[in-house]
Amino acid sequence: MITKNLVAKLNEINGADESLGKTLRSIRLCDEMSLKEFSTILNISISYLSDLEHGRRIASAKKAYEYAKKLEYPAEEFIRLALQDEANNLTSTKGLKLNRLSITVGGFL
Repeated sequence: MITKNLVAKLNEINGADESLGKTLRSIRLCDEMSLKEFSTILNISISYLSDLEHGRRIASAKKAYEYAKKLEYPAEEFIRLALQDEANNLTSTKGLKLNRLSITVGGFL
């Protein structure tokens, strides 16, 4: 897998809001993997991966943890992104925007 700093830099260059799906897409593209190859690693369907990457679906914190372990990335960051996605989704209908969540994960799962 690529270095974590490269993924952060790609997200910065993209100028996009943080999300688990966008992070997964960045990892996949940096590793030059197809949707099919990456979905096989994560043990999810191609359509579900595409939906995650494009923000049409949101992964649970538990799934984020599983993805982090399979990709050998920090679970805390993936969980934080999943919770941020959920919070943003809940508040978007009310016209609110949350800042970056600060979460300490200890004994979470």
